[in-house]
Amino acid sequence: MAVLKKEFTDRMAEIGGITKKDAKRGLELFIETLMDYMSKDEKVMIVGFGRFEMKTAKERKGRVPLSGEECIVPKHKKMKFYASDTLADKIDEILEENDTYEIDE
Repeated sequence: MAVLKKEFTDRMAEIGGITKKDAKRGLELFIETLMDYMSKDEKVMIVGFGRFEMKTAKERKGRVPLSGEECIVPKHKKMKFYASDTLADKIDEILEENDTYEIDE
């Protein structure tokens, strides 16, 4: 299940006891600030949450989905997120409490 931006900010507002407008603006500011740092190839580390950083994906062989024809995917930048141990442990606790280890694919 994918959570849409509106659903996410509505939940932020509910949990934080703030207006939906303020929650939406807070998320937008977070995204803008993160993109600013990523465009400068800087790592962003949020203690207890995780680390965002840019990586370079190597050139590789691929396939065009519609035709199945081989192609070359050029090297490119992509953003990676690495969860902190604190976040990973907290998620494991929640999953164990709810006994839900199903993975959506």
